[in-house]
Amino acid sequence: MTGPWLSGLHVHRTQRGQTPIADFLCARCGHHERVTGRRRVEDFVRANPRIDHRAACPANQQGAQAA
Repeated sequence: MTGPWLSGLHVHRTQRGQTPIADFLCARCGHHERVTGRRRVEDFVRANPRIDHRAACPANQQGAQAA
C-alpha cells in the first residue's frame, strides 16, 4: 500500500456490492490488523480494537516498566 498511513480504525469499501475492509493501525507500536467481510467487520468494530489493543500494546508495557 502506498501513501500516508493514518493510525486508528478505518473502514473501507462500504458501498453496496463491495466487500468491506476494516484496518486498525497503532501509532505507538505499528501493530496492524485487517479484517474483511461484512460480518467480520461489524464484529471487529463492535469489539473496539483500539481499546483491546491498548492493554496489550508493547509501547504501553515499556512505558509502565520505566515509571
